[in-house]
Amino acid sequence: MSKRTRFFKKLAKEHYTILAPDMLPIHFELIAGVLRRRGYNFKVVSPVGRDVKDEGLKAIHNDACYPALIVAGQFMKELKSGQYDLNHTAVIMSQTGGGCRASNYISLLRKAFEKEFPTVPVLSLNLSGLEKDQSLPFTIPLIRQLVAAITYGDMIMTLYDQALPYHNREEVEKAKVKCIETLSAIGGTRAFLKVEKNTAFIMEQFKMFPPDAERKPKVAIVGEIYVKYSPYANNNLAEFLRDQNVEVVYPSLTEFILYCIYNIINDDKLYGKSPLVAWAAKKVYKYFLKKSRKMNQLLIDSSFSPFEDFEYVVSEAEKIISTGVKMGEGWLIPAEMLAYADSGITNIVCAQPFGCLPNHIVGKGMMRPLKRMRPDINIVPLDFDASSSQVNQENRLKLMLANLRR
Repeated sequence: MSKRTRFFKKLAKEHYTILAPDMLPIHFELIAGVLRRRGYNFKVVSPVGRDVKDEGLKAIHNDACYPALIVAGQFMKELKSGQYDLNHTAVIMSQTGGGCRASNYISLLRKAFEKEFPTVPVLSLNLSGLEKDQSLPFTIPLIRQLVAAITYGDMIMTLYDQALPYHNREEVEKAKVKCIETLSAIGGTRAFLKVEKNTAFIMEQFKMFPPDAERKPKVAIVGEIYVKYSPYANNNLAEFLRDQNVEVVYPSLTEFILYCIYNIINDDKLYGKSPLVAWAAKKVYKYFLKKSRKMNQLLIDSSFSPFEDFEYVVSEAEKIISTGVKMGEGWLIPAEMLAYADSGITNIVCAQPFGCLPNHIVGKGMMRPLKRMRPDINIVPLDFDASSSQVNQENRLKLMLANLRR
């Protein structure tokens, strides 16, 4: 048994509480259900308020990227709440293993915890071989469970986003909660892997809430993965847009994961990096793509709109930027914007965090070539940091929406 496996068995045996940030509340609750079945007391934390940012500023220098600051602030506030045994509590962060500073959040958190929470381990969730002794051990069965959780999370998210502008909020919320609670209860079991049955169950909960035939104006949200999805990090961007009587559109988390896997394959194609790793990545890529397309087919056969097919997004990227550009979400951001524009969604918010220069280059920096290709595209880049003015952000969004309604 490896040192890492022994360490995680100890966490389960000693009933450690493992705290995770709430970047994607729906997806992370489903993932939590899978990990609880494996003996981990996994909890998604979602503290709010100005004091989260203040705690983050105390723990991490403001020059670090904004998502790192937010995550540190959430953990610090939660650990100071007094509701945990700090000798039996850990925190966990995902790592992509790419050039982004997100791969170094863990060292920043450990440094922040040194004085106040020296007994709290900082764990990693990654498939890149990082943090070998303190990263969650992956097995094929666990990966299959996590793929299913992400698939269900994507489906619930898009059905919820498409239903909410047209129906009673309370009823739509009930459908969302029922899906999350029902699937979380079977997470980690064989029943959770019955994807066709479970996606049909999700569709059944939302069938009473189809979008109107006359759809409201759509606004897509793209950008850095944390600030585009996290309601706290982006100042409840989606809620603000819905209050302005528009339909919010998000790309799927599956799309981002396929992007990461595609980059591994592409590295071998462009640089001859590792044929064996590329071969394995192709197998995983096909598995994820197949699951994604099955989910999309259900949406296509309903009154709801599907996600963009990932290989179509890749083809859009090739029109405007090299797929070798992969830092700061790389080619994915301009490709998503072009794909949305070609499908008729020309109003786009690009959410970008302070401290990520590559993300600004592939987001804001690609606006001019995108506008040359699609003069009708209407992009609003929004920067997020601990001191950014929410009023200023909302005013910029209102300008975009004024143009949208003209």
